[in-house]
Amino acid sequence: MKKKEEVQTVKENFDGVEIPTELKGLTDSEVQQKTAQGQINQVEDNLLKTDKEIIKENTITIFNILNFVLALLVLLVGSPKNTLFFGVVIINTLIGIIQELRAKHTIDKLSVLAKTKVSVLRAGRLQQIEQEAIVLGETVYLRNGDQVPVDGYLLVGAGVEVDESLLTGEADRVQKKEQDKLFSGSFVTAGECFYQATAVGKDNFAEQLTSEAKTKKTGNSELTKVLSRMIAVLTVVIIPVGLGLFYSQYQASDSIRQAVLGTVAALVSMIPEGLMLLTSVAFAVGAANLARKKVLVQALPSIETLARVDVICLDKTGTITDGTLEFESALLEDISNERLNTIMGALMQHLKDQNATANALRKAFPAAGNWQAEKVIPFSSARKWSGVTFKDQGSFAFGAPEFIFKQMPEKMQHQIQPYLEEGQRVLVLVEYPGMLTEELQEEPQLLAILIISDNLRENAQATFGYFAEQDVQLKVISGDHPLTVSKIAQKAGIENAAAFIDMSTLTEPIDYSALVTKKTVFGRVTPKQKRSLIRALKENHTVCMTGDGVNDVLALREADIGVAMANGSGAARAAADVILLDSDFARMQNVLNEGRRVINNIERVASMYLVKTIYSLILAVIFMIITNPYPFEPVQLTPINALTVGIPSFFLALKPSYERIKGDFLNNILRVSLPGALTVISAVMIIQLAAHLFKLDYQATSTMSVFLTGCVGLLVLYKVSFPLDKKKIALITILSSAYLSCYLFFRTFFDFDKLWNRNLFFVIPLTVGIYWLFKGLTLVMEQLVAWRIRWQKKRKEKKKSKPRVI
Repeated sequence: MKKKEEVQTVKENFDGVEIPTELKGLTDSEVQQKTAQGQINQVEDNLLKTDKEIIKENTITIFNILNFVLALLVLLVGSPKNTLFFGVVIINTLIGIIQELRAKHTIDKLSVLAKTKVSVLRAGRLQQIEQEAIVLGETVYLRNGDQVPVDGYLLVGAGVEVDESLLTGEADRVQKKEQDKLFSGSFVTAGECFYQATAVGKDNFAEQLTSEAKTKKTGNSELTKVLSRMIAVLTVVIIPVGLGLFYSQYQASDSIRQAVLGTVAALVSMIPEGLMLLTSVAFAVGAANLARKKVLVQALPSIETLARVDVICLDKTGTITDGTLEFESALLEDISNERLNTIMGALMQHLKDQNATANALRKAFPAAGNWQAEKVIPFSSARKWSGVTFKDQGSFAFGAPEFIFKQMPEKMQHQIQPYLEEGQRVLVLVEYPGMLTEELQEEPQLLAILIISDNLRENAQATFGYFAEQDVQLKVISGDHPLTVSKIAQKAGIENAAAFIDMSTLTEPIDYSALVTKKTVFGRVTPKQKRSLIRALKENHTVCMTGDGVNDVLALREADIGVAMANGSGAARAAADVILLDSDFARMQNVLNEGRRVINNIERVASMYLVKTIYSLILAVIFMIITNPYPFEPVQLTPINALTVGIPSFFLALKPSYERIKGDFLNNILRVSLPGALTVISAVMIIQLAAHLFKLDYQATSTMSVFLTGCVGLLVLYKVSFPLDKKKIALITILSSAYLSCYLFFRTFFDFDKLWNRNLFFVIPLTVGIYWLFKGLTLVMEQLVAWRIRWQKKRKEKKKSKPRVI
């Protein structure tokens, strides 16, 4: 039963493909033999880590090792309860591993749906296999839009054109003839062919380049850059600061034990290990959430870019429309209806294009007669027409009228205008005098005008309305007639869709920057122009490009984030960062929301962790200089780290939060973290002064310092939790109560002094004081950040307006 279903699937997938009689492909026994010999295309998939890598990367980190060393030192000086901080590290690491493994397994299950299949000829029969299952000597079948999976040479194929831009950087199409070399990573832009694999796996000439083509763009995300810089600074600073503080603490107390505990307390708070952990978890969970909604993220850091997208570029077919086309009618010129059916039937029989237009015409004009083809010119996105020269019958072509006729007749323009204004697609069928070439040198004779209709997606208006509400601009970039595209875009409710331009009427050099500002719809766009439009938009925006065709590949690679449809070409899927598994553009709402949720929550969490990193570093330097005993012990910091940072950060990191991303990551986290850190430092130094003036003992000053630091932590938690809801209020209330209970019921364990003796006279006014100080510093910081943003903007505008010296 299974075999029967498989044969039916193969038949459906390869209808109309003519297999040359001399080609048989490998037999099943030959495939098994080559597989056993290791001659198989086993290419590492670097997208997702293995379970082992996830456990290793979350466990063996520089900060975990440092925490382990610090816990060991505390044990050596005979204070086991002060190693409690390491228990929190273990719990956080375990939670992180479990969350990331769950996310990875969810993505694994659904990524199978997006895996690129390859058509191969085995035992004289075409079938689809996984790319990794190709063996050496395999006969592979390719058609327009397919990416070349492995190196090889062309066996059979007429009119084959290949784009090798992913290998060479050049977007020019390369024509291939029999015995010519095909390289993995390139993709077919016209025609179909059979070729033989001459290399598999690591032996492929472009093995590294093809892995890059699978969505890995150069440059790190903003968030990754900030976190990497933070790790680098801390790695350099933490050892000298630790040694300096240890020396000063020993001088102050003359006790190895006290010096170790003080130093460890400072360094433990300085390390933001939970932040790194939560960042990777948030990305993984975000990707898993999207996978459940039929969206596959091919590179996890892409989620950050998704959050910052403010311009989406889309094609008409497959996004505004549902991708299905239907032949409506033909306006006949010097031709009968029977003759039209015969010519179109013969053309569609010999042209092997598999795009939506070809499929609609093939359905309307079934094969008729036995015309023999002398030369076939397949469709390409740059040429925008296709045709066949038939033996004894003449040459015929059909395609976009502007590309077939050098000067479109006025009568034809009047005929097609009403159809264009209704949003329909218009093609012309012509007869060409002589043998067809890649460029039509002579003026052809018009035979008929073909009218094809597009179906608007049911959810198009709701989807585009949502993006308008979210301040995300939409630009439509299409190879179709601009008026047709504009009318359909207007029907779908895209803002300013009436502002369109025909890109085929422009000549280089083109001011693309001015163009993308003024226009919304771009018609008759070539792949190179599409890439240039994306490049111009990127100057002032974060750009997402959606596409499904081979003509979208260059733009998908150029955009900040590329989104491909699963039912699109293999080349488009390979070049994209995100794949919509059900090919529904409405899923972009989920994509945008999930990106925003992840980044908004990481910003909140980062603000909380950065508070303790900043104040710990500054206090460590201060206490190195003043040689007073450091005010915290490791065990005393456990309630702060757990209740004001660790526990709430795990809840906040996974909460819904779909507000638009504003400002850059560093400015956003400094708005809260710097005022919080300065408030803690101020409170601790005031208590140190009070200790000197009122002769307070170490336990009293330590208890008050810890208490006020925790209060600041709860204030920061309150600030970053906005907008508040019932769950967040409940979380803050429970954590505040748990924090207070540490002083009421677990005072002895945490080495706290009583708060309800004379310490209360210091604690009450200082608690009120830190609230107003934090509020005041936050307002000041808001003004400073706003000033910095304005200054950066002016500097950028000044630099942009400065004339270039050539």
